[in-house]
Amino acid sequence: MREIGEILADKGALTPAEILPELRNWTIRGAALHKEPLTLGVLKKKMDVRVTHGKYFEPPQDGRYARKAS
Repeated sequence: MREIGEILADKGALTPAEILPELRNWTIRGAALHKEPLTLGVLKKKMDVRVTHGKYFEPPQDGRYARKAS
């Protein structure tokens, strides 16, 4: 999630489909080796959990997530 926060800080609000290709290859591979492949659906689910708990991201506007202000 830290890596996604850095991407959003640089590029502004993005959809999960726009975020996924920006992630480092080793992040995606590490997720697959650790628990489950990092697919578009899994990424969205994980980001939604963070929104629910008020961490990292603002609630999506038009499907775009933004970094939560510190």
